[in-house]
Amino acid sequence: MSLATIIRRLWTDIFLPVGPAIYAVIMFAIGDLRVEHIVIAIVAPVMAFATRWSKSLLVAAGPGLLVVLGYDLMRYIRPFFVVPSRVVGCAVRQIDLSLFGVGPNITLSDYFAAHHTLALDLYFAIPYSIFFVVTIVYCVYLFFRDRRRLDHYLWAFALVHAMAFVVWVALPVAPPWYIRAHGCTILAGIAPSAAGLLRVDQYFGIHYFRDFYGRAPDVFGAMPSLHCAFPAIGLFTAWRAATWVTWPLHLLYFFSMFVASIYLGHHWIIDGLVGWLMAAVAVAIVGGIMRLREARVAAP
Repeated sequence: MSLATIIRRLWTDIFLPVGPAIYAVIMFAIGDLRVEHIVIAIVAPVMAFATRWSKSLLVAAGPGLLVVLGYDLMRYIRPFFVVPSRVVGCAVRQIDLSLFGVGPNITLSDYFAAHHTLALDLYFAIPYSIFFVVTIVYCVYLFFRDRRRLDHYLWAFALVHAMAFVVWVALPVAPPWYIRAHGCTILAGIAPSAAGLLRVDQYFGIHYFRDFYGRAPDVFGAMPSLHCAFPAIGLFTAWRAATWVTWPLHLLYFFSMFVASIYLGHHWIIDGLVGWLMAAVAVAIVGGIMRLREARVAAP
């Protein structure tokens, strides 16, 4: 039995079914067990042993499970690295201003903060509202339509998150809304904000965006923009498979999310560009690994 086969067996037959339960036990031992830990710990083994179809679904969703685990672990890692003395504030704004400034000491995000309209607020709230649903629906679609592309998409998705986690702790960056609200001084204990999306909450008389983005694990994770990376991964993995129907959808989502991240004050332009770059690198790496594996399997 080859090493690749052993690793695959460990992944599909041990880690995916049992790993969530072990993690839940650890969370219980440290007094931080939550409902989602229990749910995943129950659902994973049921899917693994119920039917071949359910196990296939669990294996396909495995990279997503790693992302969930990574986000959860970041709650414990970030406090050691994301401290005020290490957070980059106005330096990134200055880079954005130097490269993409639209006026004297005015970044594009600053311009949008002073020149917003209800129509644009509502339009750019859409990609920020549906990105999570779009990801799930797209994965379900690929599960039934193109399993190879699903693997490519989800493993690139997981790799982008791994890269983002490293950057978040190595180079924490303050978002535009923070700089406008608090200046260049980095303060501890500042609550996350929905920024421009609060205008949408106010218009509808709701607290959806305030509550959703208020649960963000940290304020200083502007770079890279994962909001921009998500549609980029979909676009890059569909590069050869997209049709005249799906190409416009990919491109509309891709550019709308990019502009929305700047318009709503969540990211600098450079954050989105780095998100695109990471997506391209992840898609290329995963695609290369998949082709090597397929070539090895096809070899006599």
